Formats: sequence, C-alpha cells, structure tokens
Amino acid sequence: MKFFFLHFRFVYRNELPRAYRKRLTIHYCIIGVLCLVISILIGVIVIITSSPDQILVEKTRSHSKRHHTRPSEAKKHIGVFTEITESETQSIIKYLKVNASLQLSDPTTARPNSNFVHTIELKLAPKEQVLKYLDHDGPTPVRSAFVSIFKGASVTPVVEEYEVGPLPNITYAHLLNTTSRKTRIPFNVRPFSMVEFRSIYTDILPVVAKKANFLLNESYGAEFGKHCGDRCLKFSMTPISSAYLAKGERKAWFWFAYDLEFYTLHPLDFQFLVDMTDINPSNWQVQSVWYCSTLFDSLDELLEKYRQNTINKTRVPYPAAKEEELLTSLHLRGDAFPKLNLEAPRQFEPNGPRYTIEDDEVTYMQWKFTYKMSPTIGLQLFNIRFKGERIAYELSMQEIAVLYAANSPASSMLYFADSAGLFGTRTRGLLPGVDCPDYAHFQDIEIYTSNNGGYRRFEKAMCIFEQNNLMPLRRHRAYGKIGAFYGGLLDINLVVRIVISVINYDYVTDFIFHTNGAVEVKVASTGYLASGFYTPAEEQYGTRIRENVIAHLHHHLFHFKADIDIKGTANRFSTWTIKTENKTDEWSSAPQNWHIQTKIKKSLKHSELSAVHKYNFNHPKYLIFSNANQTDKLGNQKSYRLKINGISKMKLPRDQGFEPSVSWSRYQMAVTKQKDSEYTSSSVYAMWDARDPVVNFQKYLDDNENIVDEDLVSWITLGTYHIPQTEHMPNTPTVGGHLSFMLTPFNYFEEDPSMSSRDAIRISPKDKTRPLDGANVERYDMPAGTSCVKDTESLENMLTNSSRFLFF
Repeated sequence: MKFFFLHFRFVYRNELPRAYRKRLTIHYCIIGVLCLVISILIGVIVIITSSPDQILVEKTRSHSKRHHTRPSEAKKHIGVFTEITESETQSIIKYLKVNASLQLSDPTTARPNSNFVHTIELKLAPKEQVLKYLDHDGPTPVRSAFVSIFKGASVTPVVEEYEVGPLPNITYAHLLNTTSRKTRIPFNVRPFSMVEFRSIYTDILPVVAKKANFLLNESYGAEFGKHCGDRCLKFSMTPISSAYLAKGERKAWFWFAYDLEFYTLHPLDFQFLVDMTDINPSNWQVQSVWYCSTLFDSLDELLEKYRQNTINKTRVPYPAAKEEELLTSLHLRGDAFPKLNLEAPRQFEPNGPRYTIEDDEVTYMQWKFTYKMSPTIGLQLFNIRFKGERIAYELSMQEIAVLYAANSPASSMLYFADSAGLFGTRTRGLLPGVDCPDYAHFQDIEIYTSNNGGYRRFEKAMCIFEQNNLMPLRRHRAYGKIGAFYGGLLDINLVVRIVISVINYDYVTDFIFHTNGAVEVKVASTGYLASGFYTPAEEQYGTRIRENVIAHLHHHLFHFKADIDIKGTANRFSTWTIKTENKTDEWSSAPQNWHIQTKIKKSLKHSELSAVHKYNFNHPKYLIFSNANQTDKLGNQKSYRLKINGISKMKLPRDQGFEPSVSWSRYQMAVTKQKDSEYTSSSVYAMWDARDPVVNFQKYLDDNENIVDEDLVSWITLGTYHIPQTEHMPNTPTVGGHLSFMLTPFNYFEEDPSMSSRDAIRISPKDKTRPLDGANVERYDMPAGTSCVKDTESLENMLTNSSRFLFF
C-alpha cells in the first residue's frame, strides 16, 4: 500500500498525459475495491474461527485503548477544585513579570541568587463558600493561585508565598494573609530546586573531582566527572536540618556511590560537607570530609595525609560482574519460573468500565468525588459523597517522613521530609499491567514547578480502576431442617492509585471505595533501600546486605488529612473505650463468685488537646465522628468510625533535633476545628526548618479550641520501623508492608448499604424438603459471566447444581 501511495503522489505531482492519468485512476480504484473486499473476507473468517473468549479479549483490549485517552484534552469546565490550568499559569507568570520589583528570571536559566517562581497551584476557596456553591447554588467562589517565589536576588534573600487572583482576570498579587504559617520564609530553609542542583554540578562537584579523582580511582577504581568512561561515580546528598546548624546556615553532606543499577546499594566511604549558606554558589565551600571511617577538617587535609601515607586507606575493587548479573539490578536471574510459558491470572472488564469520569469528577456505584493533583502534596480527593451525602470534604496525604540511623555523618543525619521534592512531580509513569491493571483509566496531569522548567504534563501519573478484591464482602451459608440458603457478595471496589517515587523509594498509595459505604486509604513502600558503607561501627544501626554495604534502620511515617463531614459540618468526636469490669456474679448459685467481662465507656471530647490519640494496648478505642442532631429511630447517632491499621511510636524526644519539623508524628490521630488557614500539616520546607518550623502542627492543637458540634478535621499518622534484611535485595517488597486507615459507616445506615448491590448472588434449594436436588440461583438480572477457561462446566451450570456441595 505504501508503494501505491508513493506512486500515486508521483503520478499526480508530475505532468503526465491526462489519458494516462485517467487509466491509472481506474486501475487504482479497482485495486482499492479488491483490497476492501479481501479485508472484509479476512475479518469474517477471523470472527467465525475465533472463540467467544478470543472475541471477548479483543473487545476488552479495544475498550482498554479507548479508555486510556486523556480527559484533560477534552476538559471544558473549570470547577472549584480544578488545579491551575496552563492558560491560567501563563497569565500568572505574565502578571508577575510586569512587576519590576520582583525581577523574575526564567527557572531554566536562574541561579540561587536569582528571583524565580518555584511553584504555582490552586489556593482553595474558603470551605464555607465552596459548600454554599455546591449545596445551595450559591455564588461561584473567587478562584486564585498560591505562588511560591524564591527571591535570592533580594537584599535579604527570602522565600515568599503569594496569593494571586482573581482568575482569569488578575488584579492583585499579595503576600498570603495567614497566621497559621510563615509566608516570608528564611532563605536557608528553602527546599531543593533544580536551580540549586545546577549550581552543585557547576560549582562544587568539579572542584572535588579535580582534586580527589586520583584518590577515588585508587580507592574505588572509578571517578567522578565527564571523563569517567565506563567506571563512574554518582553523588547523592543529605540535607542537614537547621536544628543542627547555627542560625541562618545551610549545609548538606554529599556522598559518592558507583553509578550502577541501583546506586543507593553501591555506597562508598567518601563523604564531604558543603556549606551552601551564601547565595552566590561560587562562594560555597567544601568543609569536613569523611573517608575510611575518619573525619578530616578539610579536603586538603585528607589529600595531604593520603599522599603522605599517614592514614588508613580504602581499597574496593570496582564490581566486575555484568550489569545483568549484579545482585542490585532488576534483571531476571536465578532458576527461572514458571517452567511453562503460561500467563498469570488477570482481571478484565467484560462490559467496559462501570464508573464515569467527567472533567475531574468520578461517579462509581453510589459514590461521587472530585480529584485534584497538587504540585506540592500530590493527590487530593474532595467532596466525597455516598448515596448523595457528603462523607468527607477532603482526603489527602500531607507528608512522608523517613528518619535514618547510622554511624557515618551523611547517613546519621538523613532525615527526609519528602514533600520538599514536590509530590505532584513525583507521580508519573504508571505501567499498565504492573502498576495498575491494563484496563485501568490512566490520567495525565499538568502542573507548574521550577524543578520541571515550568508548566509540564506528566503522562499516566495516576490510575483509576474497578477491581475484584477476590474476598467476599459478606457471605453466609446456612443449612437446617427448616431450609437452606447461600448469600454472598464479592468485595468489588474502585481504586484511585498514585505511586510517589522519591529517589530510591516508591510509595504506592490507594484510595479505595467499597460498596458498603467505607472509604479506605492504603500505602505500601517498595523500591530500593538506602545504604551505607559497611564498617563494624555500623552493626548496631542496620543489616549487612553485601560485603561492603549495610542497610540502615529507618522509620517510615505518613501523615494524612481527613476533613470528615457527617450529615453536615456540625460534628463531634467521641472515643468508645473497651474497659474491664469485675462484678459479683449475680446469676451464679454462689453469689460470692466474681464475673469479669468487658464493657464500653463512651467519652465525648470537648477540646482539641483532649482529642489527641496515642494508641494504648491497655485501652483499645473506637474513634467515632458523629452528628448529634441526626439519630436513627433507635436513638443511635449517625456516625462514621475511623479505624487505623499501621501505627508506630515516634522515638525522637519532643522538641529535640529534627522532631519539631514532624510534630504531627507525636499522635496517631488528632482532631482540630476546621480552619481554612490550617489547610496542611506540613510544608515543603520541613526538610530544613526544625529550628523554627514554617508549619508547626502542634500550634493547631495548642489553642485547644472547642470541637463539640463543630466542623472537624482528623489528622492521621501511619508508620512503621523498617529493619532491612537480605530478602529486601534488590527491591523492598510491598508484601507485609501495607499501612492503612478506613472511614466506615457506624450506625449511619439502617442496614448494610451493599444490600442494594446487584453484584450479589443468592442460592436456595428448589425444594426446601429436598435441598440436594437442585438450586434456584438469583443473579438480579446481571449477566451470568463469561468463563475464560475451556473444557470445564459453565459457571451457570455449576451454580444451578451447587446444592450438591453447598448444602450437603
């Protein structure tokens, strides 16, 4: 066909005789008709010879391709939760650049001593205004942006946070007006940016490489820089919290590793401290150096003593194995399985998706919610409704913290608050069939950050899919003289998933919507371990996983926000504690006997400080959010229960070292009165700001406001300590590492709302007196299902004859 097309172009673009061109046209038409007939015949033959299963698979694949389109391309409506669009971003940048006092540079060419816009995102309108708009046809809330500007060129360098609006016709840009956080942030606690990393590559690393490459080559058989050939070193860095520095200082430890798959598992014992306090990178200085378990005051001191042979030296041969043979790579190796070339089981949507997405709103069964991707804190879900009633106004992750322990300086100072890396930019590249089912809807996102050179689209940054959890949501088999029955429903739910990749770790985060009115949030860690160079002094801080490598003990912490609205915003929080009572056994023939049992003690929490939750095994509790003005006919308050699975205790002393940056980690759960100004529990500055946190979560509680019949927000901490093991090489598995919390109805409905699900099945004997002689199967007019396995009894026949095994 390509030949005919090219020939056709040649004939009609050249001056050939008209009669010749006419004959050619007739020939081409005849050939085209013949090709069309042949194609139709081939298609008919394929359909006739294909099995129903093959047709179903092709149908599913065809749907899958349609479903992977990007709704943002067709987005027309801008709602109250819609993230800042590309055209709005252009207007914001244009408006700010007109202001000569800002002296803004383009982030792709800026230096640390320049002024540039770091992030732009939606500034949420006040909740009360949004609810009036959503629920009562109130006026559309004013739309504005939250803009972070790094002002390295100012006389006193500073980071400033602005509100810019109204959009789309901008008339103002002023400092954010709030007392709940700093809006003029000391320049030394700014998060990393690509602007700073460019200066590290041009002003620091070449200096170190020029002086020390001979030592690196002799010690490790590799070097750093452009001319390292096939034996190269890669650097990483450990920011030092301001808690360990003099006021105004900014420093970080840098360390080298082999640039192999994956470099965090190839650390070397060469670390150096850089003072990056000065806004001019040319004035940055290399200070202390760690080599061969010894701390030197300067790089020059180390190099002088190295040349003089007056110190111990490290000798590590460069890994000789091919990349695919490295135990740190993800190449297939070992005794491969399965032995037969048989595909793994997988799910599919036999009739296409059972959910819809319009703009950013998702409708699934009896659920509706809106999603938004913030460049700083990542995925946020808003206006979450079940059966038309709002359950939560917002559900989102706020922070991920990872706290390491070690002997060497770079590893022992490793305290990460990962939002500094901008979660929205760390969610991308989900692989169909692995990260999400291949039939999932994959959503691109568009956000502005300086780290990505401005406004940028990230493909397949999140996915949405319905899944069969392969676990009954509910079921019962009963058999007795008066009759028999079986009733059951699979836990089929909708999942919204993102994977946040921060350097070595990948955090798989799911928001799961169950058909019984419960919404679950689940997070699991995978990816590569961070590690250090092994010495005997490191033994008490981790596990030796290779000859020269130790993987260090660390603490994972995740913080979430759940703005819970039960039957409105006038809510209260109570704990139902399981107590023990010891009383006289009045039912016994021996009244002097004692009877010990459990009972419930209900405790209404009146203030924020009284509501903080620190788990105590001696006093197990239910955490209940309710509306006192909404009760059922039995007197039960309409409520939702918060259930937390996956907690750990913060071991750092209060107000010591890095701990103030993560003061939220003091509690497994806290409750505050909703304030628009207290919209996040952390900030992108938390990596550095422990001396004086930009967002101090503890202050949200210290005003100890009344929380009875108020609009309440719950803040949940999930966490686990991770002691690495050799089986976590090369990647940490998600198995056994899931942490979660759930909001589930608690006396909210008269009965389980999943009783309305037509996915249920009921089986009962055709004759109650002869239960083994066949069964009636009730599928509630749902399709019987398609068997993907040949040469077996059909599903419908098996169900009809199920009395043989159900009621025997």
